[in-house]
Amino acid sequence: MKTLFTNGRIWLKKNYYAGALGMDSNTGKISFIGSHHDALNKKNEYDEFIDLEGKTVLPAFNDNHLHLVKGALVSSELNLRNITTAQEFKNEILKYRSLLKPGKWIQGGYFSDSNFTEKFTIDKNFLDEICSDVPMFISRFDIHSCFVNSRALEFINTFESYSFNDDELIKDAEGKLTGELKERPMYLLQSMIPQKSLEEKALDVKKQIKELHSLGITSVSDITLPEDLDIYEFILNEGELNLNINSILPFEEFYNIDIHKKRFESFNEIKFNCFKAFYDGSLSSRTAYYHKNYKNTNSRGIRTEYINSGDFHKTALNIDKAGYQMAVHAIGDLSVTELLNMNAELDLINGVRNRKFRIEHAQHIQPADFMRFDIYKILASVQPSHLFSDASTSKSLRSDFETTHNYPELLKYNVRLCFGTDFPIVSPSPFETIYYAVTRKAKGFENGFLPRHKMNIEDCIDAYTINNAYGTNEDEISGSLREGKRADVIVLNENIFESPEENIRSIKVEMTYKNGKRVY
Repeated sequence: MKTLFTNGRIWLKKNYYAGALGMDSNTGKISFIGSHHDALNKKNEYDEFIDLEGKTVLPAFNDNHLHLVKGALVSSELNLRNITTAQEFKNEILKYRSLLKPGKWIQGGYFSDSNFTEKFTIDKNFLDEICSDVPMFISRFDIHSCFVNSRALEFINTFESYSFNDDELIKDAEGKLTGELKERPMYLLQSMIPQKSLEEKALDVKKQIKELHSLGITSVSDITLPEDLDIYEFILNEGELNLNINSILPFEEFYNIDIHKKRFESFNEIKFNCFKAFYDGSLSSRTAYYHKNYKNTNSRGIRTEYINSGDFHKTALNIDKAGYQMAVHAIGDLSVTELLNMNAELDLINGVRNRKFRIEHAQHIQPADFMRFDIYKILASVQPSHLFSDASTSKSLRSDFETTHNYPELLKYNVRLCFGTDFPIVSPSPFETIYYAVTRKAKGFENGFLPRHKMNIEDCIDAYTINNAYGTNEDEISGSLREGKRADVIVLNENIFESPEENIRSIKVEMTYKNGKRVY
């Protein structure tokens, strides 16, 4: 099928537009870009002719950081994202329980304390009052801490045999578990929750991919767990993985990478070139690692055990020597500083090159470190939508909160800014992400949180398209609208470049094309 758009606003780059675009689903590429007048002369060369009536056309979005399988499963779990009171918290849990099948856990939640309009304490006693006979695992939105009831704690006879620290295993003044778990003990308990079947998980993922298409997303950098690969292989064998996936596996999987590549060598939709590790935790859980202590504490956060053990450093050298890319989670400014220092070491040991090292989140950056992003060609993989919580949380926990999500300072040094969502931490909507980057309007900051850090629309679109393609070494074939590039194209219901700021998050995608074929 050859499709020709005419009479549109085809965005090529800042202040540059074409009037028409042609694409061919047989080649999967853009076959023509030009004026509306020139397109009329080509009308007979195309099977489908669409008058856009002035609508805006963009390259399809590329989410630079999400958890596809996790997000798909979360979409079917308990949803506490928008709750504001203790009663709403209880009601949603009871509603979820009423639909629960025997043997299943109450799991999900993903609530944010910043949404609460009243003070209430979440602990095992609070959860036991709601439901004491069914195991309950309620996660914060950042997925770095959770709250469980007494029934869930029974599944782990003792924590004493594990080397968990007091920042991970929260206890009261009497030394008893409160039901709040962070990082490793949280993951341990989560691993004991009964799993869905492979077929059930695949169905959830396919449903989620359709939602991504409705949001204009045709490519993602997916934070992939090894067990997720079974689901992708299942869907690929069905011929239904209609998404370009840049799979980012855990650091430890570097030693198995040849096995993974061999397993998927016959599929074009998924590629493996990057590995991820966690340097620190999260801001809301007070486990992000900073130069200065959290307010009114003697703690500045933690490095993860993987970092402290030395395994991270050893594997990072091996990954880099083999020519692969790295993506490292770093929220706190000290984590960012130490990763920049490590890049200087990589240059010395393995030679200077544009390794496109990704710092995931880079939420707080010391002033002296912004220029170093450019020096080492670091990709800043950021998530503006996190401002919905980070604005108030940073101000309440940090004396240096003015460093929060400072994107314009990175752009000043020509740093490649790459947008993602970290879905299911937040909605996968690109328009939600762009809204926060442009307005910085979080709860309690009606005029914008640190409004001097606002971005313009054009830079946001670049951060969602060509920059993400560059980060995955695909900018020559995708990420912008050019003849010969991949025909991943979207049509919007209104002009995002002229819409009032308040309307950005409500903009809709009318059509999504992947490889020249309409998928939404």
